[in-house]
Amino acid sequence: MKPPVHAIGHGGAAPIIELSGDGRARGRTHGEEARGRIATSMERWRDRIAQLTGRSADEHVARFLGASRLIDTVRTGSPDLYDEVRGIAEASGQPLDDIFAYNFMDEEWRYARISAIGCSVVGIEREDVVILGQNMDLPASMDGSQVLLHIREGDEPEQFIASAAGMIGLLGVNRAGVACCVNTLAQLPSAREGMPVAFLIREVLRRRTRADAGAYLRSVRHASGQNYAIADRHGIDSYECSSAGIAARPISAPTLVHTNHPLWTPGSAELAAKPDELELSGTRSRYNYLSVAVPQVRDARELESVFASRDSGVCVTPRPPRMTTTFCGAVFEIVGSETRARFALGQPGLVEWISAPWSVPMSQI
Repeated sequence: MKPPVHAIGHGGAAPIIELSGDGRARGRTHGEEARGRIATSMERWRDRIAQLTGRSADEHVARFLGASRLIDTVRTGSPDLYDEVRGIAEASGQPLDDIFAYNFMDEEWRYARISAIGCSVVGIEREDVVILGQNMDLPASMDGSQVLLHIREGDEPEQFIASAAGMIGLLGVNRAGVACCVNTLAQLPSAREGMPVAFLIREVLRRRTRADAGAYLRSVRHASGQNYAIADRHGIDSYECSSAGIAARPISAPTLVHTNHPLWTPGSAELAAKPDELELSGTRSRYNYLSVAVPQVRDARELESVFASRDSGVCVTPRPPRMTTTFCGAVFEIVGSETRARFALGQPGLVEWISAPWSVPMSQI
């Protein structure tokens, strides 16, 4: 019997897909349950590639994968997730190379030299609560493909992961209280080998403490410039990662704000001062707004309102030439041994926030 798909949000637009079993089984369930969404997403993705590169998607994917060792890295470094991608391709009827390239989203952006994509990450540390959240901004062509993956597998902590149909994950939280939010840092160096972002996120969410998650991030080579904000009930760490190495948040502070320029990587001031295409993403204006707004936030619900702010640019509506949109929002609230996960699977303020229901009793954690 196939696991059920539960409709949530306005119009039942975004499903929860229940995943269990080994990598191939999880991927096949994902591919079967989201086959229509994946087909639509891949058609839009191929059209976007042709518009941006002037080449067919087939040619672009062949060049991209042929110029990298990303598949080899995943196969050896995370074989279970490698099998999950294979399962998605098999069950959805999509070409395997296309599904791999789609899951190498940040890496494909680097290869195609696509910029103006942005995300806003916020963290709040208080004596009795830790809050981590973000708006995830993606190409407008991806809107409508939102899914929420609910993963229950063996000894791993139960997980809720926001994703796009056909992708293994974008951000999420686990039942042990480890949350992971990310934002791209296109100014930092990338590599055509190393672990891709989506696979790093999934591996982080298999860990039970942020210390273990941080140790994992330090143990692998990174294919793309990316900030990883990782929280547990004791606090928040933030790592600016790239093919050149890792720079950790140097000091703890009550709030964390990160957008799409590096803050503590050596030479970050010079990088952030350079005018370039990334400025189209509004990284500095979002950072400035959030740096003022976040210290005034009293609880998780107020943070949800901040993420709905359009005038500030934190919630993005696509307008030429920046055809990106806020794909989803997430707020994770960790209070002692209790973890609360809320998602807006679409633009906050236009879709309702929903609470993700854990299935594992607290007594079993």
